[in-house]
Amino acid sequence: MNENFSTPQLEESIRKSFGVPEIRSKFVDEVYNNLMQQAVAKSKKPRPSLGLRPVWTISIAILALMIISTLVIGPRRVYAALLQLFGYIPGVGIVDQNSPIRLLAEPVSITRDGVTVSVNQAVLTGTETRLDFGISGVPLSAYPKAEATSGCVEREYLRLPDGTRIDVNAPIPIKVDEATFVLPCIFNTLPGTVPIDWELPIHFVAAPSDLTILPVLDVIPSSTPTDQKLGMDIGTTPTTANETTQVNVSIEKVIEIEGGYILLGSVRPNFPAGSWLQITGPAIIKDETGKNVNYTFPNDVQPLDDASLGQGGYSWVMQINGAGVKFSITVSFSGVIISQVDSEAFAKTTVNVGSNPQTEQIWEVNQDVQIAGKTIRLISLTAHADGYSFRIDPGKNLSGVSVQIEGYQAIGGGGSEGTTNGKVFNTSLIYSDFPKGDLTIVFSNPRLASPIATWKTVWQPEVIPQFSSIDVPSTVCLNAESFQGLSPIPAGLTGKVMLTQLNPQRQIILAGMDGSLLEVLATGNGQAALTQDGTRLAYTTDAGIRIQNLSSGEFAEIAGVFGRDLHWSPDGNQLAYVNSSDLFGVFLIDSDGMNPRQLSNLGYESIAGWSQDGSKLYYAIPGSSEDGFFLRSVDVSTEITHDLFVLENSSRKAPMPAVSPDGKWIVYRASDNNSLFIKGMDGNPARLLLDNPANAINGIAWDKESLFLGVSLITPEYPDGEIILIAPNRCETYRLPGLSGALDGVFIP
Repeated sequence: MNENFSTPQLEESIRKSFGVPEIRSKFVDEVYNNLMQQAVAKSKKPRPSLGLRPVWTISIAILALMIISTLVIGPRRVYAALLQLFGYIPGVGIVDQNSPIRLLAEPVSITRDGVTVSVNQAVLTGTETRLDFGISGVPLSAYPKAEATSGCVEREYLRLPDGTRIDVNAPIPIKVDEATFVLPCIFNTLPGTVPIDWELPIHFVAAPSDLTILPVLDVIPSSTPTDQKLGMDIGTTPTTANETTQVNVSIEKVIEIEGGYILLGSVRPNFPAGSWLQITGPAIIKDETGKNVNYTFPNDVQPLDDASLGQGGYSWVMQINGAGVKFSITVSFSGVIISQVDSEAFAKTTVNVGSNPQTEQIWEVNQDVQIAGKTIRLISLTAHADGYSFRIDPGKNLSGVSVQIEGYQAIGGGGSEGTTNGKVFNTSLIYSDFPKGDLTIVFSNPRLASPIATWKTVWQPEVIPQFSSIDVPSTVCLNAESFQGLSPIPAGLTGKVMLTQLNPQRQIILAGMDGSLLEVLATGNGQAALTQDGTRLAYTTDAGIRIQNLSSGEFAEIAGVFGRDLHWSPDGNQLAYVNSSDLFGVFLIDSDGMNPRQLSNLGYESIAGWSQDGSKLYYAIPGSSEDGFFLRSVDVSTEITHDLFVLENSSRKAPMPAVSPDGKWIVYRASDNNSLFIKGMDGNPARLLLDNPANAINGIAWDKESLFLGVSLITPEYPDGEIILIAPNRCETYRLPGLSGALDGVFIP
């Protein structure tokens, strides 16, 4: 609790000591109303979306009101009341309440040629318009294939009744209660591919008196900085031995919501020039008993816009559930301080890759290179379709270096350019002009990292509400706390799992559920599909779809057919996949490569599975609203498609939907990407099955009898994925020891 504020008793004593008479509440209300009416009449300029600064036109009036009210009700309560001028509307975000708030009367949508454009929500204040619109049904074929080509760039706007054209975020005059949302074309689509000139009439109404608007309260930052010495034995150092650095973590604003809080804060470094902060893991929140507090990232609140943050500092926002939390809470971040060794240092080595390097070809270099007086080693070089990846050992003195190929300009990259502890790391470069022959590898910008440190802040609400506890046993089978105590799979439960691992390149493995009989099935590939009887698998290679018989070891190939998200039909005679190049959409092909068919034309579908009899295929696509993906079925004989229902609160990125083989259930990733919902195929509401047990979910697979569900969870210990097995109907959950990877299939005899 913040001790800098006075208690109510002290405030009352001060008021009496000044001889201030009792002021009628009616007078205060009249002053407030008059000031607000004057504020509404003033014109206001657009402001950043968070809008947490008062407008200058009423600042003097608010100051006057503060002086009057402070004498009446005390400084602390006045401060909180004035902050309520800026409120949080769930599902919308933080808004300015200085003028009347208006809302969209009702959602509006139009569908043309299978493409839907909708205006789902609008919130109007005196300073801005918050308008949410969505688009669905645009096929990937409508977008440019080459990076040098661009599609439509005309932006959406609002047209007022008098013909005035304004930005969709500009304030709308208080007397205007209708407008037309105009979308000249869908962004980045090519001419002639999808309809253009969309116009949707929208109407506005006054916000109802019972509209939920929660106060956004400032808190005095409380931080526990960690000092670190930057002088290290690396040859050239950017600082002297007695220079120190600080990292301050603070919570700056708090919104109390139903069941918990939204916290807005920052991580602010205070470093000498030439050093910067690198956070090395997720934030950790603990209550005063030391128990972990789960958190999510709210979609409707953005981090504070703070231009003063630099050198790796950043703003953050997290939402916590208050049930079962013993306040105060501690929010902590761990990381390292990166320092330049010598900005001018560089070194070179040469690798000959020949005139025709092949994708996934590896050159074992093992070449030591001297840079800034220290030794690093280029271990290997791997060719990819659009560039190269480099495996580097920075040695015991450095944490990383930058890499480039002399004479070639990289257009992108991935991986990392260093580590936090001197271990081997991978970095990759992408080129439009593919490098060949003798490659001169240039190393530069050698860096070092400090030991990992932790920075934290402590916070608790002034008054702790009594939050209702969630009935976890009846709704959730696994959360972060129960995940820690999971038992290993019992000896009587046997079977196999198929995984995609990175080691360091992708590979498909098959292993017993107890971690035994580990077998590498394919290297350089991943995301395979397993037949329900566990006898065959299919995966995509550079040559096409490869089918492997696990009993005989024989291969068959459907040459020239490529796709992702492969799913076998229940009888194993057909393969469904999503094609996202050339022709776009969901395709179906017989396992012998005959009878190819196109079932949809989008290219971003997520295949969810088959009906039990194999007559229907299910897939999910993004909706035009914020409700989540929605599920479709397509009859594989007639190719007739039906929209089924929304996967409520599903991941906006990739829901990974999975229909059970008996056709009764569908599971999918939640909007936080680390929780799991289960929903009946009859459309009944979904229930939470896994409640944020780990950092993320990266694989979901049912067994053939629909009794068990396998899930791979990204954890700090298993960044590739830790495997669990769960029986959803009875919440029986086990950990599969010694296994890691993204789960592709489960087979239980």
